[in-house]
Amino acid sequence: MKSKSIPSIEIHHSDTMDFEALSDKINEFYLDFIERRLRDSDLSTDEKIAVIDIIKKQLKLRDSNGITK
Repeated sequence: MKSKSIPSIEIHHSDTMDFEALSDKINEFYLDFIERRLRDSDLSTDEKIAVIDIIKKQLKLRDSNGITK
């Protein structure tokens, strides 16, 4: 049976790579992903708002713990 674990990802970069631009692209990707999943779901508007609030709360918690920048 095939395992459902996520494979490790290794990113190679040069010294001239713009990490801030890469970070912005990754954030935009996740935002598009979340937006699409909420739009395609059968959740009510109130439930979608609750999901967004939970995401915001988790991000603030991670930021206050020094995990995110």
